[in-house]
Amino acid sequence: ALNVTRYSNPITFLSNGTMERDREHVRSAFDGWKCRHYFQFDSVKNDKNISVRCTLCVGRKLLSAAKNSTSNLSKHLANRHGNVKLTESPTGITAAAANVDSTSDGPTASKQVKIDVKPAGLGAAELKKLVASYVVEEMLPISTVDSESFRRIIDKIPTKSGVRLPQRKSFSEYLEREYDIMNSYLKATLEEVDFVSTTADIWTVNNKSFLGVTVHWINSTLQRNKAALACKRIKGSHTFDVIGAEMEEIHSTYGLHGKVVATVTDNASNFAKAFRVYQSCDLESESENEDDEGEPTFTDVINPASTLQMCITHTINLISTSDVEKHLNSSAETKSVYRSSMAKCSALWTKASRSTLAAEQVEEISRRKLMVPTSTRWNSLYEAISRILTIPSNELNPLCVKLGIKCFTEKEYPFLKEYISVMKPLTVALDILQGDECPYGALLQHSQFKLRWLRDECSRVQVKELLITECRTTAAATADVPQDSQPPASPDEMDFFDFEIQPRESFSAENEVTDYIRSGHELEILNQFPTVKKIYMKYNTPTPSSAPVERLFSLGGLVLSPKRNRLSDRRFEKLLLIAGCIRLFSFFFMQCL
Repeated sequence: ALNVTRYSNPITFLSNGTMERDREHVRSAFDGWKCRHYFQFDSVKNDKNISVRCTLCVGRKLLSAAKNSTSNLSKHLANRHGNVKLTESPTGITAAAANVDSTSDGPTASKQVKIDVKPAGLGAAELKKLVASYVVEEMLPISTVDSESFRRIIDKIPTKSGVRLPQRKSFSEYLEREYDIMNSYLKATLEEVDFVSTTADIWTVNNKSFLGVTVHWINSTLQRNKAALACKRIKGSHTFDVIGAEMEEIHSTYGLHGKVVATVTDNASNFAKAFRVYQSCDLESESENEDDEGEPTFTDVINPASTLQMCITHTINLISTSDVEKHLNSSAETKSVYRSSMAKCSALWTKASRSTLAAEQVEEISRRKLMVPTSTRWNSLYEAISRILTIPSNELNPLCVKLGIKCFTEKEYPFLKEYISVMKPLTVALDILQGDECPYGALLQHSQFKLRWLRDECSRVQVKELLITECRTTAAATADVPQDSQPPASPDEMDFFDFEIQPRESFSAENEVTDYIRSGHELEILNQFPTVKKIYMKYNTPTPSSAPVERLFSLGGLVLSPKRNRLSDRRFEKLLLIAGCIRLFSFFFMQCL
């Protein structure tokens, strides 16, 4: 073992295991470092590095350091022990010297210096911010801050002198102020964005209805961002004029007029009519009847500006349920096996969900609980049937006998397997389309696909021409932007340096589109094609699904619990929007609070 004397770093180790101490170099590179006594020498790693142990870490964490540099150790102190008040070591005293064997060669080891660890403590603002994040993120009532047990926990946190957690009333006022700060930051951010999309839906809970709206956009670095705009109380019937007026007010509040390229919602007729009426911004001249349930006419996806776009995932869900059921019932052969197999699955779900004994028997055989499909959660039927099929047929029928339900026949079990096999692509598509990073034009305008999804050359040429046309339109719209002019020359220089203005190279939409199609498939490639990039940001800003607003409603159910039925509508909305910023849209909350 190597005995470390007064100087533990830097050290030159010779091939025979002895140590040569360069005292002058040590004094210049290590003695001047006041924190050297917080580390203890451990071993030699190689010719350039040694291992030391931090005396501040629990268990004395092993670290690697260069023999002639302390930067790695300084970073460790800053990152892991930033709240420790570092004290300067007396000259000649180090943590390594305190552990030197008294029989070793060299100077006598000194005693370990007592470390003065005094946490700096939290200030009032930081303490309130941490508690606010905890209360809102965990959906706790504001009265939590008045709980004696909670305050005893908070009292154990080191704080600066005189810092105390405010009581409920003051803490409520603090949350109001923080909401205003967050809201102002959101408005300022949206002011700098050219294109946004929104998702909207109506949610009913505890005999109350709320209109939820989220906003989505793509920033200059091609990253998708989102935020919760509103969850406003809706009173009365959910008619088109009520929805249209509320949407108009929400968009106006955040200055989104002229920026909303699309609003994604479900297939409800009241939302469809609201957007047909409010596109003209003239409700009084609208002659349609309020109960008109006719099919709306929508703008093509190639031009979604200021239009309503139906939720693609909702449409696919209708295909996978209603349309598939109609098809299976259209044939006598498939109708019989479809209905009988689904009836037995339904009996199995009912039995397992209503009887604890049945649930225990199912779990004993399959080692898993059965999933029960719900009408509000997409893919639940597929997942519930898949869970049943994890039980082998030779074990499933004995289970049915124990539960007192009819067994699956030789046709029904294979039919369910084939049903799952056929429906799997639709369920995978639903999962992809509901993801946060999936754009609306995942195929039409995405660099990952380009023209690879088109089979024949005629379709490729047609889509390319559409993109070229859109490039020309986009370039023409930005052609009038003033360019930076050169500073005027002095009068003496005007005549001598008077040249004709050189014509600028004209923009070619064909060249940009052709070069773009021939380029790579990474998203960052769009930075090389500014016009195509702007088109991408415009048409891919909308989301293919209204799932973001559904997620907001899921959080709302945790906030508006039966025990908090006296919560005012406005307070509920503010708490929900802050909670959404923490749990769903943490980008804003982390920069605002």
